[in-house]
Amino acid sequence: MKILNAQHSLRHYLEQVSDKLITVVSASASETESLIETLVEKGNRLDLLVGTINSFSSPDFIDFCVRDAGANVTLHVDFRAQNSVHWKLILIEPDVVVLGSANFTEIGLSLTRDTCTVIQDAALYAEYLARVSEIKGMEGVVLGQDSRAFDEQLEEYRQSHRRVQASLARSAQYLDGESWLGDETNQSIPLFIWYSDHSDESEEQAEAFLHASSDGVDWEDVREFFTYECAEGVLPYEEGDMVLTARCNGTHIGFYTFDRILYRNGTYFIYSYRKKRYTQPFKLEDAKERLKDVIPEWYEEMRTSLNRHDINSVVR
Repeated sequence: MKILNAQHSLRHYLEQVSDKLITVVSASASETESLIETLVEKGNRLDLLVGTINSFSSPDFIDFCVRDAGANVTLHVDFRAQNSVHWKLILIEPDVVVLGSANFTEIGLSLTRDTCTVIQDAALYAEYLARVSEIKGMEGVVLGQDSRAFDEQLEEYRQSHRRVQASLARSAQYLDGESWLGDETNQSIPLFIWYSDHSDESEEQAEAFLHASSDGVDWEDVREFFTYECAEGVLPYEEGDMVLTARCNGTHIGFYTFDRILYRNGTYFIYSYRKKRYTQPFKLEDAKERLKDVIPEWYEEMRTSLNRHDINSVVR
């Protein structure tokens, strides 16, 4: 038996494994796609089971495992939300059991704040493998390769994940982007990139629609408004979202709260109200120069959210 730590991390330990079946059970998983690729390159087969408590497992990670990781990776997702699996367990055939507090996330596997123990015990390995098999057979635990049932539940989960992340972006404030990244529950922030300034006509329409909405807000109380053309019901934002906004050339970068959203004839009118104090997930000063470089690319990709990798690329 041995204890791993930040100097001898769980990620480093796993990277030394080759030609084995590796079974992973984790309450949440994110940002470890590159490790999966490394393990597959070393001839390993991976069997993963991830939970959905608090909607913290990344939909991007789930998509990668199912769509892109290849035939040597299988994934079950426990869609039972708060009742889903909360284990942190790794089994390596024929007899290695890794137990601890580390989720299958970048921060978790680094062991900068978690711990785990490596135990070589064939009987314990076999017993845990049997228990994992039992969990896979429970209602609400779905194999990624069962495409139709899986896809339907994944889409529902994706919406739940988006709502949780939007709520965190509204309520949590950090000194800087690195501090935001230091909390791995933060995984995404809504993004809105616009093309051109408003015309006089669109501004008049926005003011008229707001007055007609009878919510008691005067036009003078509007800090900024945005427009988004799409079919009704498919807008990728909701009222109350805290959104990183910018013009497509990388200027006018800032966080805005989408306080009121109105739909008229193929266009959503989105209003951000004036407040005594403007909140934001983290300060943007140190990131604006790098954001200016990448925002045109994100605009071409029609991005409507940023994940941890995106944010890491502009704040570090």
